[in-house]
Amino acid sequence: MEKKTTAEADEAAPQIGGQILVKTYTGSQAATTASFQADSTRMASLGYFPAFQSWAPAQWRIGAFIATLLLCFLIVGIPALIYMLIVTPDGTLTVTYAFRGSPADDKAWSEGIGAVAADSRE
Repeated sequence: MEKKTTAEADEAAPQIGGQILVKTYTGSQAATTASFQADSTRMASLGYFPAFQSWAPAQWRIGAFIATLLLCFLIVGIPALIYMLIVTPDGTLTVTYAFRGSPADDKAWSEGIGAVAADSRE
């Protein structure tokens, strides 16, 4: 087996395109997965494919629990505590899209990039 320098290995490795987009979907895991699947087909038509995904389930902050527990002494916090135990906050699905090839229609691609940029600002 032949040894290679880092520069030679980098040249031999397949290169991901220069453009990377990161999109964040919030909601329940089922809802964010559905949004991601619908969006990934649109992104694939623009030449972007998912390179990395990360699901982060949300949780209540410790300060909210402490405040609710303190309010339990006034009886106001009991319904809030029950609510916090039943309802979970929205999680976050973060997807990194990498450009891997140009789509067939350059005009549709340039129009699509504008739509993707507008979506990512929301």
